[in-house]
Amino acid sequence: MDLVEIQSLHRVSVAEVTSPTFQLAPPRVLNPDYIPAHILDAMRPGWFTGAFPAGRVRVTKLFDVYVTQEGLVFTQDKKLVQESITQHTPEECAQGLAQIVQAEQTQSVQHVTPSSLLLRKRGEQNYGHWMVELLPKLWLAEEHLPLCSLVVPQAGGNFARVLRDSVALSTGFVPLYHPMSPQDVSFFKELVLVDGLSNHGVYMSPLAFSRTDAMVASVPGAQVRKLYLTRKNRARRIRDEDSLMDFLQEQGFLCLDPADLTLLEQIKIFKNAECVVGVMGAAMTNIMFCRKGTRVINLAPGTMPDTFFYFIAGLRGLDYYEIRGKICEESESWDVPFEIERDHLAHVLSLGPQGQAN
Repeated sequence: MDLVEIQSLHRVSVAEVTSPTFQLAPPRVLNPDYIPAHILDAMRPGWFTGAFPAGRVRVTKLFDVYVTQEGLVFTQDKKLVQESITQHTPEECAQGLAQIVQAEQTQSVQHVTPSSLLLRKRGEQNYGHWMVELLPKLWLAEEHLPLCSLVVPQAGGNFARVLRDSVALSTGFVPLYHPMSPQDVSFFKELVLVDGLSNHGVYMSPLAFSRTDAMVASVPGAQVRKLYLTRKNRARRIRDEDSLMDFLQEQGFLCLDPADLTLLEQIKIFKNAECVVGVMGAAMTNIMFCRKGTRVINLAPGTMPDTFFYFIAGLRGLDYYEIRGKICEESESWDVPFEIERDHLAHVLSLGPQGQAN
């Protein structure tokens, strides 16, 4: 597999934007002993870097390239563009090349003429990845060049509605859409790439939230002040969650699963929240719509190597905690039931604004 960096290709450098410096303190974590050493090592660059230097975000137009898998970009001579790799495994990269070769042989390559912006990455069907790592690329790109088509994940159901609503709510742009599944192969005469906004798990640019406040301001807020987000009946759920939910409801929490809510409904509910408790997962992305200072308590198995919500909370000025729980079975996966002790949650709920006991 031949790799090529974007700078060595025939291209137009549209813009180079400086991402601001920022500083994040390590997260406040209850039960850090539940985190295995290798998982902690994976999160260390995100959690413990502290001072993040200025970054560089580039908008680049490429010519005559293929797109396949979850946003992998190949040149006409089948070299993989390094900057399009986002947590793809070597096997997925090799599969992408094989799909292009097969599509050429079967004449199933779709040719796209309009200038198109790539809004795809590994894990593209995840609500959080779309809202924080893909949609903001559109915000940046449209400030520097006229756009026609958006290359987006093939989506259905509520996620498809969220995808289009988020574009309509945050831009004045009415695009053509070019949806793609990981198995599709398309050839683009002009493809715009934005890189440098995020490096999943390691870095997130403040520019990822450049229009978030404007989105929130355009939606009236609900009167809900305390929210609990469940993952009931799905992987990575809390054992005996009903008991925990009973406790939270006694404390005045509204318990809900945002999965079937529209984007506007999600913004409305989170806009005025003062405390959000939830199981670590895509629904917790909605903390990006909360006001500065909102307390966020993220519940997660100790084996889950995730810094995504820590970055969101830090860059949005939220009062962020994690409570790590013990998994209920021997497993290498973090998508298994886990335990959260009610007393631990009650303790964090009782803390003052600076983490001091009331």
